[in-house]
Amino acid sequence: VTCAPRPGVPTPKTVPDFEKALAKASEASAAKGSISPSVSISAAATQSSGEAAEKMAITAHHFMEVDLGPFASAAAACDYCFGSFTKEGQSPAGPIAPACVCMAYPDGAQYNMFCATPVSAAGYVAGKGGCRCKGRDMENMGSTTCEPIR
Repeated sequence: VTCAPRPGVPTPKTVPDFEKALAKASEASAAKGSISPSVSISAAATQSSGEAAEKMAITAHHFMEVDLGPFASAAAACDYCFGSFTKEGQSPAGPIAPACVCMAYPDGAQYNMFCATPVSAAGYVAGKGGCRCKGRDMENMGSTTCEPIR
């Protein structure tokens, strides 16, 4: 796989280098005031009739956030998360991310549910004053609790 980013950004030679090239393209575009950096990927696949080239354009998108709630308490948001489609799913479409970590964060007087796999998501939820869900917490008589993220 070879990548051809915008002018001024070096061309990576391997797939792992793609992320670095995309980051550099994003930085270069941000410095110029552009919102949507673009990177093209060209992959050549050999077929019996010869070589065919595929081209895919990847562009950055605006941040999008979807809130799931509101719930009356952090524990209620956690309970919903533990049985959610993202975590449990229904065959053949789900689950989406069975290893996601359930978290909750306050939104006014109520709470929203958040389930994510990346470790960086905990920092995002912590920044909102959120907590990490703990199901069947035996120290609290087996009820669902939510421990603050530090």
